[in-house]
Amino acid sequence: MHLVIGAGEFLGDHVSYALAVEVPVIALNADADDETLNDAISAVEVVHICAETWSPARRLRYRKAAPSLLKRVVDAARHAGVRRIVHLSTADVFGPDHFARITEKTRLHPIHAYERLRLFEEQWLLDAAADLEVVIVRPARVFGAGEDWLLPRLMGSLARGRLWLPGGGRALQTFVSAGDVGRACLAAADRGRPGHRYLVAGFDATWRDLLDSAARAVGLEAEIGGLPYDLVYLKALATETVTPLGAVVWPGIYAVDTIGKPHYYDDSHSRRELTWSPSVGSFEQEMPHMAGWLAELTARRPAVTSPPSTSPS
Repeated sequence: MHLVIGAGEFLGDHVSYALAVEVPVIALNADADDETLNDAISAVEVVHICAETWSPARRLRYRKAAPSLLKRVVDAARHAGVRRIVHLSTADVFGPDHFARITEKTRLHPIHAYERLRLFEEQWLLDAAADLEVVIVRPARVFGAGEDWLLPRLMGSLARGRLWLPGGGRALQTFVSAGDVGRACLAAADRGRPGHRYLVAGFDATWRDLLDSAARAVGLEAEIGGLPYDLVYLKALATETVTPLGAVVWPGIYAVDTIGKPHYYDDSHSRRELTWSPSVGSFEQEMPHMAGWLAELTARRPAVTSPPSTSPS
């Protein structure tokens, strides 16, 4: 029996669905009370922590404080004699300034508060649960129905007119479908080595490729313009400076770096160790499962993202 913490959230739901194909699953909301958590965890062997403890959509401040959810899960897992904890982190802990393909051996250099907080979570969990088996999964850029940070804003802007992206959204990225992340979590639960951190990747593409594919799926014409990265970054920095801590910021500097800088990964080591490989190798392959959700996004039509006052690059 596996327990997924994060039901009702993007990755929590996808991981639960992928696991349920192979093993019995209990899915629990991240805000479940202690009694409910203790009852659920008493019947399982493996706990998957998939809850969003920090939102990348908000202006964050880095601080070294024990994450309350992780602390509750570790205490309950220890008391219940859980065999293993699989913690879903992010490949963004490597930072945004690597211009070669990242492997598990690449130096960690997180810059943004979100990246640093997620890395701190990893280390805290490995230290605090040293008496338990802990395996960390670091997925590349995850996409899929229900993603609630980038695609809703980008598709909303496309529905209203031209979308402006740093460099036209052509920086090379490595994407992985949310369903494949769930399958990687199952592999980590079965075959991951305690204390190890595994990169999980799918295929290389660009944000422009994703948006073109998504627009075709809902019958939109994708009008995407490019602006210099430095200019978009400065505008985002100004926006973030006047945004209160904890408030939603769009686009923030983390979002600009996520879209405008290359982020590509080599997870060959993880594939060998976990005997795992992705099942989704292109955006087009996943679009039939995303089309209905994408249509809802474009029907809502949030405000368009206006470009800075300059000529397109």
